[in-house]
This record gives sequence, structure tokens and C-alpha cells, in this order.
Amino acid sequence: MRRSRLYTAKEDSAVLDSWTIRPELRTDQPWIQRNIPYKVCHTFVLDPKNKTDEQAYLPIRCSCGAEAEEHEIEFTRDPAIMEWNPSLHVRKHKGSCFGKIKFVEEDGTHQPDYVRISDDMMSKKSGCMRVMELLETRWRLPRPNLIISVTGGAQDFQCPPELEKRFKRGLAKAAKSTDAWIFTGGTNTGVMKLVGEAVRGTSFGSQIVTIGVTTWGIIKNREQLSITNERKLVRDYETKESKKGRGAFLDPNHTHFLLVDDGTQYKYGKEIKFRALLEQKLSERYREGNFTLPQICILVEGGPNSIKTLLETVKLGNPGLVIAGSGRSADVLAEAYKLSTPEEAFNNDGEKITIRVLSEKSIDQLNVVVSKKFPNMKPEDKDKLHREIIELLNYDKLLTIYELNDSKEFDLALLAALIRGNKDGTSSLASMKLAITWDRPNLADSLILPNSKFSEKEKSDLLRIAIIEDKPIFIKMMLDQGVDMKHFLTHGMLAELYNEIDKSVVCYKKLRKMSEGASTSPQKKKMKLSLIHIGTLMEEILEGTYQSHFCSNEFKDHEEDMLCRPFENPYDVMVFYAVLVESRDMAKLFWERSRTPIATGLIACKILRYLAQTQKNRLKRDDENEKKLKLCADEFESLSVGVMNQTFKDRNHQKELWMEVLLIKHRSLGNLDLVQLACTTDAINFIAQGAVQTLLTDIWLGQIHAAQHWIKIFIAACIPFIGPLAMMRFTKINDGSDPDAGGQVIQNLVISNKTKEVKVQLEERDTELELATLENGQEVETDAGQIPEEMTRKRKLTAWEKVWYFYSAPMVKFQYYVVSYLVFLAIFIYTLIFARPNSNNPKTGDWMSGSRYSGFEIYLLLYVLSTIPIEIIQIVEEVPKTLRMKLWRYMQDFFNIMDVLGIICFLAGFIVKAFGDSSFQIPVQGNLQLRNAHHILMIVSFLTYSIRLIQMFRMNSNMGPKIIMIQRMIVDLFFFIFLMIVFLIGYGVCAQALMNPNQGMHNSDSLKSNGSIVWEIIKRPYLHVFGELDLDGMHDELQRGHCTSASLADESCSLDTIQHDPIGQVHYYLVMGLLFVYLMFVNILLINLLIAIFSKSYEDIQADSDIFWKVQRSQMIQEYKEIPICPQPFSLLYHLFTFIRFIFRSCMGSFSDKAEEEEVDETAIYRVSMIEAESREEYQSKIEEDEEISTSTAYRDLKSELEAIKTMVRQAPAASSSGGPSPAPPNSVEVPLRPPSASKLTRIKPMRVHMDSRKSPYPNSDIERFEIPDNKVSWLVRYPEYAPVNYTAPEIADMTSDLVDPGEITLKTNIQFNKVNFSTVNNKGWTIDRTSHHGVYNVVDGIPQNPKGRTGIIGRGCLKRWGPNHAADTVVTRWHRNKHGEIVKIDGLPVLEFVAIFRPSFNEWAIPGGRVKPNERIFETIKREFSEEALANLSRPATEQASILEMLSEHFKLGITVYKGYVDDPRNTDNAWMETIAVNYHDSTGKSFSKFPLQSRSGQETESGSVGVQWIPIDHNLDLFANHEWIIEKVCYHRDAYNPIKEPKRKEIELWMTG
Repeated sequence: MRRSRLYTAKEDSAVLDSWTIRPELRTDQPWIQRNIPYKVCHTFVLDPKNKTDEQAYLPIRCSCGAEAEEHEIEFTRDPAIMEWNPSLHVRKHKGSCFGKIKFVEEDGTHQPDYVRISDDMMSKKSGCMRVMELLETRWRLPRPNLIISVTGGAQDFQCPPELEKRFKRGLAKAAKSTDAWIFTGGTNTGVMKLVGEAVRGTSFGSQIVTIGVTTWGIIKNREQLSITNERKLVRDYETKESKKGRGAFLDPNHTHFLLVDDGTQYKYGKEIKFRALLEQKLSERYREGNFTLPQICILVEGGPNSIKTLLETVKLGNPGLVIAGSGRSADVLAEAYKLSTPEEAFNNDGEKITIRVLSEKSIDQLNVVVSKKFPNMKPEDKDKLHREIIELLNYDKLLTIYELNDSKEFDLALLAALIRGNKDGTSSLASMKLAITWDRPNLADSLILPNSKFSEKEKSDLLRIAIIEDKPIFIKMMLDQGVDMKHFLTHGMLAELYNEIDKSVVCYKKLRKMSEGASTSPQKKKMKLSLIHIGTLMEEILEGTYQSHFCSNEFKDHEEDMLCRPFENPYDVMVFYAVLVESRDMAKLFWERSRTPIATGLIACKILRYLAQTQKNRLKRDDENEKKLKLCADEFESLSVGVMNQTFKDRNHQKELWMEVLLIKHRSLGNLDLVQLACTTDAINFIAQGAVQTLLTDIWLGQIHAAQHWIKIFIAACIPFIGPLAMMRFTKINDGSDPDAGGQVIQNLVISNKTKEVKVQLEERDTELELATLENGQEVETDAGQIPEEMTRKRKLTAWEKVWYFYSAPMVKFQYYVVSYLVFLAIFIYTLIFARPNSNNPKTGDWMSGSRYSGFEIYLLLYVLSTIPIEIIQIVEEVPKTLRMKLWRYMQDFFNIMDVLGIICFLAGFIVKAFGDSSFQIPVQGNLQLRNAHHILMIVSFLTYSIRLIQMFRMNSNMGPKIIMIQRMIVDLFFFIFLMIVFLIGYGVCAQALMNPNQGMHNSDSLKSNGSIVWEIIKRPYLHVFGELDLDGMHDELQRGHCTSASLADESCSLDTIQHDPIGQVHYYLVMGLLFVYLMFVNILLINLLIAIFSKSYEDIQADSDIFWKVQRSQMIQEYKEIPICPQPFSLLYHLFTFIRFIFRSCMGSFSDKAEEEEVDETAIYRVSMIEAESREEYQSKIEEDEEISTSTAYRDLKSELEAIKTMVRQAPAASSSGGPSPAPPNSVEVPLRPPSASKLTRIKPMRVHMDSRKSPYPNSDIERFEIPDNKVSWLVRYPEYAPVNYTAPEIADMTSDLVDPGEITLKTNIQFNKVNFSTVNNKGWTIDRTSHHGVYNVVDGIPQNPKGRTGIIGRGCLKRWGPNHAADTVVTRWHRNKHGEIVKIDGLPVLEFVAIFRPSFNEWAIPGGRVKPNERIFETIKREFSEEALANLSRPATEQASILEMLSEHFKLGITVYKGYVDDPRNTDNAWMETIAVNYHDSTGKSFSKFPLQSRSGQETESGSVGVQWIPIDHNLDLFANHEWIIEKVCYHRDAYNPIKEPKRKEIELWMTG
């Protein structure tokens, strides 16, 4: 929101130059003097009250109220004037009473602004404009979102302490949260004092604008506020009573004062009209469209005039809030409101309104209250008060009474009163805008949305406001209200949102420069951004890898036409907007709805890191904001990694699917796949993720089987053609595919020309819904995790394909390149060391003469030349699209720098050798010849190539992390050297100066002498570090330095002579002392510091070294995937052939447009988006479950501590006195503990795992399970003593149906676990789902393994299937009501009741449900099981059965899935277990499900195993079958119902804590 300025007055430069006050006040003082006048009485007219006795010695007062000596200016006295007239006897004067007030009795930190102002300023348009400028420009007040006018008692009064406390806290909270201005009377009495204490007694402090509008003439010590020294604008003001007088002091807690002056003294109420007009004008000034600024009047205590003030307020359409219990007028009005009754009436416009009417009896009761509150009121005043109260009650909608026993806090009551009494025509829309502005989602959720129906345009408008003001909760509300983002987010709307970004965001300056650069107007105007600017910024952030749609030629040419076009993926676009404006919560909200959450998260991570780096590089750094941006970037990277991990975990057995997620090209992201995008955005954690590394491993091996050892592969590579065929195993490839030589893993995933058919298959394959809404066109949740069999049919490789795939595998190429590199280095060593110049043997060549090149030199040259095309290709294939960014990313790798340096030095040396016979000499010491320079260049080149050999070790898992550590420690060493140089130079210079005071006498060659001196300064202290002290050499140096050349010649100068010389003796001992100090600091302090730095770096890097190694490994794999098959230098022929082919095709024009060659696979895009969406939901569910467990554990710990404290309190009286009264029994003081209200998730206990699954005996048998300790349940824990019982129920083992699994599993049983099995029985196809809701489960020796751990029994028990046995449970609920039909509530929460059945086999109540039959959909299972178990449908006639099924289909249309997963069932075994989907259907009215003919409790068991059914209220601790109790608690959470938490057992606590 931005405020508008009224106008800017031109300042008088002459006046400005005359002031020497503070800069921020220079423009205010002369402006106020010219524009803000006040009034002074200039004619003394005797007050009529004084004319009764002119001879008496009484204070003679003017009719203005002031005594003669109190007049501020010289006045005239005219006895002929009998009546004082303000228009004639009052004169305006220029402003001189303004500045800041320093309250002497306070600490002086708070100095409010004040100004004395004429009372008629608001009556004229020009005066009103000047007052507005005073507030906005001169006082720099922020734009208000609300005006709170507090009126009431001007005298001190007694208010109930609790009410006073709630009023103060609520008023400050409401004002701060809404950026409100508070208006009061400004004095330090009554309600004004109460408001001042409210804004001061909170942590909000002076941030709340509190303006006191006070009559100047009633202020005590007002003479202290008049100007006596115009250069002093801070006035000392005393609030102590020096002498008793009329008036009141100003309140020190207000922030601003408007002291209204009409020329009178000691006359109250002169500010009322000014204040009313000011509040009204402010409300109109900050109008937005058809909506004025909201304002509210609060009545606290007060006299009869306060009711009149409130009446005038509500007549203007502004709401009023009355504080009942505060005293006098407020109590009278609150009582009248209670005694009145609401009735419908019509206003003057014919609209139906609600008014409140007082009966005759109520009027009599009200008279009693009025007489009690105002005992001295005259009858005519009482009648007037009654009329005002009755008129006030006609505005029922605008009047709100707040009482002490109100459950709402005062701030909520205040805002609710504003929303209830909104005066604009479109009340709901205006109220919603207020709620967004105030950031009060609770008000919107409870008061506005339930009673409002917004149009699509209004919803879109509210969503736009919520996005601009960064209110994520309201954004979610609007999305839940059904706003279509594709319809809302057009290109024009996105441009509008970007033009409203706040100036504080990091990217604002950059975007402003872009907009100013594109603008042709020289004047600075409001920033006008186009989407082209946004696209340019995005490409700059992503270093040219992101090809923005906004920067395309198509968009630039048709920008105006594109503004109305919607986005294909609006949520992805909004994620980028949110991170650019630095709104974490908004970005996460849109990410949760993104179509490509992984890619979007990676780009958001890159943007945030760019913003953090930009913030870091600024001169005015904001470290806190930089830290927040980095944390947010890490969070989005973690989200992307989490979703990819979930995809990899859930679909580990479907390799083609999760690899397709990684490798599919995203058109909206510059046709990059996720691996390329991760490399571009430097998302190292994503690159190190398991799925990416598995993909890279597949690329590394190509089609070579992963079981092959690298030594075996190396041996096969040494035997051309025969080795691969005879020694290698290869993986199968997709039938009909023709993959490239780079080891592409996904081949032909999509069936051509069958896009629609495959999409239909994907939608029809999985019909199990989370929302259970399959019928009548309801929303369908599909599972994109299944691929038709024909898409993944495999075949073996032919002999030619084996050879081709073997030699094109990056691993084989790496081995060849390593061998060729070692050969290159060996020949290089030979040419440098062993090949010497030999003129007698011309056959070997003369290396130094340059007359010919040997064969080894030619080989070296060809090798180096063959590396040039490889490096060029590496630069070209870098992801950025600009050459500058490609070079930048290329040079980021240290080994690439070594490559470039080695190539340059080698070629330079080779060229220099051609001039080896030339007599040209380089003018360096000794006139270095060219052939010597050639030798040096070759040595440098060899050095770089030998260092580059380290790169080969990066592929090793042990050596790779060590190389990372070396690189990081080199950086630490580099900074350490700077620190050591300080000591090195300091000691070196001092020692050289002391030892060689006569240095210039010995050598006339100044250049050579200076060079040797510098060398000595550096060499000596450096060698000292490594223990090379050379004391004898120092003595010789000291001797030479202190002797002249003549004395040295005759050897008359010796060390002994120098030591006996006073100067020489001082120098000698100073040198030794400096050496001692230097060695102490460097060898002990600095070296140990370096060791400590290395140790710290090692510890820091050790945790992440594996991640960085995986990143470097991925770079190596990508590099060797693209290089030619033949190693260097033979690859030169390949590059030459490629270049000739390129020239030929370019001349022939045979290149086709790449965009036309790449066909868009909509089916693959659809499948990938569905996989990512499912994985994101599962990942978020997992995070929520972890939070539930953590919160629940914390709550249980807190509860245990409270119980312990309560026990100690109960036992304390008994311990202190044996004769005293006995402590109360526990039940008398037991208070039911409720979870913390901060999060509803604390109301759900974590699900029990393997409690019922380990109970003995096994159901319907006498089989005892093998006893398992709690800490041995998990399969991850070794348990050699584990000897489970093998048991399969006889009735199950004897079944011969083809739809029941066999008793034993063999290879002939043809059961495919972790898949959906298809079979044909009696010429009918059957589908059996053997997948688990928890992902892939282990299959050991062909037998599935319980994913939750050991149970003590192997086999199938009484379950029909190995592995997961799927079931469906139906939770039918309604509100529990009493006999009067009212909903029963406990702790303020409604109580649910549900349909329960009794299972005699387990002697427990349970939720209706049963197994899913083959070919049966979840919805069909739900209907069938509920009708059989709860309605006894099987025992009814066929017509009645059909009627019941039709009724269920009608009422079971909509439901919510509350749980999907493992069931802690007593029938579970190690190899067979139950899994369920629990769906809740709720009847909010209580009328729909009452029609169900529930089975009576007759005691006869049905086929489903139940003997009775009834509605059971959830108002006490339940003991249900399996984990049904936990499911019921989740239903309570979803329905916001009362949820009794069961006291856990000791074993359960331990299991809950371990998850």
C-alpha cells in the first residue's frame, strides 16, 4: 500500500538559510510558521460574572476565560463593548508553538511532536490540506489502515483490574497489527491516561501512532510550550502540580499532539468538532476505490455527552464498541442493549434492517440504572439521554457490547465489531479486504467466509491483494475458495504483481535499473517493469542456462497480445515470483501445488542463493537477511531432494519411471533435464542423491552389467573384440530401441502414436482413491506408477552391439584415456631427462639445437593438439548459452585451468624451439637464449600435466574425498600465508637493517645490490621457519655489514671487534632477540594455529566431503560420456572427420531444425508430473507424521512432568503434618489435560506398531508366538536367537481356490511381489494388487518380509495371501446430540459418534470393513463391507439389498481418506500382513445416516464376523480392534472434534518414542 502526497510546498530559500537547526527540522519550522496559525484574544471584554461587584478584589476575567495577565499579547479594553464575539475579538497569529515535548518527569527518550493549531483549520479545504501535509510530510506518519477513536470519561475512574488489563493489551495489539492511528483527548486523566498506559505498557512502544487532540486553553503549564527561543524546538514540560489550578496535564505516552485553539481559556470541548472533522477527512483521504478507511469509536466509562458523541459516530456509518463494566455511560448503554429485543424494520431507502426496541418494563428498569449511575441528573436531561439511547439502539449492526465474561480477546472483539458494522455497500468484500490488510485470518475464517459468497472477479481481486501484501494464509484461503490460477494468472497480472514489489527486496535495485534503462523519459517516475525485464533477470541469475519465455522473439514481437494469455503452469511461475520477492511461506505454498516440484525447487534454490550473494556483496550488508535467504535456499533444495528420494524409494523396482523423471526435458526450463538443472543450479545435495548417483552409475557402465569387476573390464579392454564377447555380461535393452553411444538408460519409454491410449491405460490401471470419489464424475486420483508391459519389453544384445556398447561405455573410455595419459607422461619425462643433445648422432635428433624433431616430440605434439578439440567441445557443451558464461563455468574447474596452461606452455615451447639457432637473446640476467626459454616452457608444461594426473583419482571413492580436502586446505593455507608474511617481512627488514648498516658501501651496482637485499630479506626468515638458522652465516653477514671495504681487506674487523663495539654489540643482541621472538611466534604460535585450522577444516569437510566427491564424480562421468571412443592422440582423426562432416552438411544444407526433430511427448510429461505430485504428497505426509511423533512425544513428556508435580503436591500436606486433614483423593483434583492449542497435530497419537501383532495366542488357535523384545522388532537389528513358529491356519491351507495363494511358494507359483499381478482363472481375468502402501518391501528367498518387523510367526496364519492383504475400512460419523437435539460439546469441542461393530473373535469393537476382493475397487469394497457388517444386507431380501446399495451409493459420494497403510492386526505374520485404506463419511446434519437400518444387536454372528452394531460416541477412552483407535483419533483431528487421549502403557511409550 502506498500513500499519496497532497502537494509539496516550495520552501523560501531565504528563510531556510537563516536557520541553523538540525537538518531534519529545517523545512518543518518555517513551513509550520507560515501555514499553521493559532488564535489569540486581543480585546478584553469583562466577563459578565465579574460585573456583579466591580469594587471587589476578585480575579478579573475576560469573556475568553483568561485573566488580564494571562493574555499573551497586548490587548485593548473598551467598556462600551458589552458582549465578547470570537469573530471580532480573536485574531490569528503565525505558528510559534510547535516542536517536541520533553517531559521532565520521564527519562527523555520519548519526545512527542506537538503543534498549536486554530480550531477552524478543518472547516476549510485549504486548511484541511495543510493539516494533512503536516501529518504526512512534516511529521512523516505512516499511512493508517484503521482509525480508532477512544472517547469516555475525562476524569479518573475505577475500572475492574481484569477488564483494564484486557483493554490495554487488546487495544495495543489491535492497533499494532492493523497499523492504526489512535485518537484521544490527549490529557493525563480518565480514558486518555488509560490509552497512554496501553501503548506504553506493551512491547510495541512508540510504534503505535497515538494522537492527542486537546483544547489548548485547558492545558496546565501551557506557557512552557510557547516559543521563547526559536532555535530550541524541544520544550521542557513539567507535569507536577506546582499550584492548584484549572485544566489538565498532557499525557506523556502519546506520540503526537494537536492543541486546538479557538482563543478561549479553560473552556472544555473546543476540540470536538475539529477532531470529528479530522477523523472524517482522514477516512475519506485514504479511500481505495469505493472503500473508505475504516474507523471505530470506543466508549469507555464517560458522561452523558459520551453517548451523544457515540450516536453522532454511528450516524456517519461508523461502528461503535462499548466497554461494559467500565462505568457510567458505558454501563447504562450496555444495560439498555441487554434489556432491548431485536426487531425487523425498514430504513428510509426501504431496506430491511434490524433494530432493538425497549419495552415499557425495560424502560423502567433502565431508569433505575440511570439514576444509580447519574444520581444528580435533572429530569429533562434524563429524558434527553433516553431519547439518545433509543435512537442509538436503532443502529444494531453498528453497535457492539464487550463484556468482561466475553470469551474473545478485546483485540478480536474490536476487529469483529469493525467487520460486523462495515459501512460500505459490498460489506463482505470490504470486510475481507480489511482482514487481509490486518492479517487476521481467524476473523476471515470465522466471520466473513461462512456468510459470504464472492464472485470469481472478487475472489481474483482478493487473491491479488493477498499476494501483493504477502499474506500466504489468505492466499491459501482464496485457492481453497476455488480461484482458478490459470484464469487468474495471465501475463498481464504477473507484470502487475512485479510492479508492486517492495523496495526492500534485494532484486529491486536491479529491476529498477532495467526499467530506467528501457525508459526514454528523463524524469524519474514509478518503476514500470515488463516481463522482458523479469526474463532477463532470471537468465542472469541462472547464468544463461534458463531460456526464459519472456525473452523469446515471439514474446517480444507480440507482447501486448500476450498480456491476456494465461500460463500453462501458473504455480511454477508464482514460485519464482515469491522467491524473487523473498517470501518463503508464499513460495512454499505455491510449490506445494507446482506441477514440477523438483525442478521448481531447484530453480528457487538457485534464485535465493543468488539473492543472498547479492546481499553479501553490497556495501550496506544485511547479515540477518543474507542468513535467512541461505536457509530458505537450503530448504528448497531439501524439498527437491526429499521428493526425489520419495520417488526413488517408492518406485525402486520401476527403474524406467524414476529415471524418466530425471531425464525428461522440461520445455519451460530451457529444455533441461533434472540432472542438467542440478548441475546448473549447483544443487550439490541433489546431485549426491541416490537416484542421481544410480543414474550416473548406469551411464558410467553403459550396458555393461553392474556385477562386472573393474579389473575384469580392464583385461577385456586389453583383448580387442574377443575380450568383450568372451568375458563380459551385458544388460538387456528395450525391444526395438536404438540408443546412442553415450550410454543412455531410458530407451523408447513411450509408444509412438499411442499417446491417448497410454494415457487412458494409466488412468484406468489404478482406481484406488484417497478421496473415494469414483462415482458420478468425482475427482479421480490416478497412480502414474504403472507402465504397460509392452513399454518395457527387453531383448538381449547382438555380438556387434556388445562390442559397440563395451567400447562406448565411459568407464572403458576412462581406462583407455588413463593408459594413454600415462604413456604421454612417460614419453614427456624421457624427452626432458634422458634425450640429450647429440650432434654426432643425427638420427636421434638434437633436442636443444632445434634442427629436427624426434618421433617422441611429434607424438607429444599430436597428443597436445588432440586435447584442444576436447577442451573446445567441453566449453561449447557447458549448459549456459552465452560464450562468456560458458568460459566462466569452464574456468571454475582447477584442472581445466591446468589443461589450458599446459597446452599454452607446450605449444609456446614447441614454437620457440624453431628459433633455437637464432642469436637472439632475452635481456634477463645472463642474456637467456630462446632455446633455454623453450626448455623452461616444456618443464612448466610437464608440471601442469603431472598435477592434472590427480584428476584421475577423483573417480576413486577413497581418494576422491581426500582431494577435496586438499583443495579446501589450500585455501586455508593461502590466507594463512598473508598472516605469516606480516611477521616474515617485519623480522626480515629489521634483521637486515641491523646486520648491514653499511650495505651501500660494498657494491656500486645499485640495481643488483637492491635485488640481493630484497632476496635476503625474504630468504632468511623463510628458511628459519623450517629450522635452517645458519648462525655462522648470520655472523659473517653481521661482520661484513659493520666493516668498511678497507677494514675487510686488512682483516682488522672481526666478530669479536664488533661485539666489543657499543653499536655493534647493541645490533648483535637485537638481532638475536628478534630471532628468538620471531621463532617463538612463527614456529610455535602460527604453525600450531595452522594445524588447528587444518584440523577444523578437516572436521568440517569430513561430513560433506562425500557429497562434493559425488559432484566431481558426476562431472567426470559427464565428461567421459561425451569424448570420443579412441584415446589421444588417435582421437585427433575422429575430430578431423567430425569437422569435415560438419562442413559438408553445412554446405549441403542437410541440417534440420532441432526443434522440429524433437517430438513433444505429452504422455511422458503427464506421467512424470503425476509421479512427482504423488511423491510430493507422500513426502509431505511423512514430514507431518514425523512432526506428529515429535510433538506427541514432547506432550507426553510434559504430561508426565505435570503428573509428577501433582503427585508431589498431593503428598506434601501428609508429609508436613500427620494430624492435619488428609489430602484430597486423586479424582477430586484430577483435571483432564488437553494438548497445547498451538497445533491440532498434538491431538493425534502416533500409531502403535507391532503391539497386537505380537500378542499370543494367535487368533482362533492355541499357537504361541516367539516372544520378541521391543528393541528386536526391527529387521535391521540382528537377532540370531529368533526362531519363529511356522503356522498357516488349516482352513486356509486346505483351500484349493485359484484365487487363494498356495501354501508354499516355488518358482512355479508365478507370484510377482511388489507388482499388480494379472491372472486368468476359468477364462476370466483377475487383478491382484501385491504392492504396499509403504513402498517396496523385501522379498527374501522368494518370500515377502513384513515391512514393520518381526511378529514371532512365519507363514500366512489365517490370511489368504502372502505379503500385503488389502482391506478397506469405513468410518461413518455424525455429531453426538442430546435428547433436545443439541450437539454435545466437551472442552468447547463437539463430540463425534461413529458406527461400530463388535467382533466376538477378538472380543473388541471395530470399524466396519473387510478385505478387497480381486478385481474389486475400493469404493465397491466400502459399500459391500458396510452393508454386510453394519446393515446385515446378506440376510435381507434381494429387493431390499438393492435398495440399501442404492442408498449407500447416494450417501457415500464424498469422503476423506484419513489413513492408508499398515494395520497392527493380531493376524499379521512375518510373511503376511494387513494394510487398509480408511475413508470417513460424515453426516453434519444427523439426518442422512439416520435412514440406515443398522443391524440390531441380536447376538448372532454374521459372515463378516460381527454380532452387533451401534453408534458409539467418542467422548471417552476407547479400546478398539487393531489400530482402529488411532484411525478414530485422526478422524477427530480432521473434523475438529473432541479427542480423548488414552493414557499409554509403558511398552507403548517406548515404541512411540522410537517411531
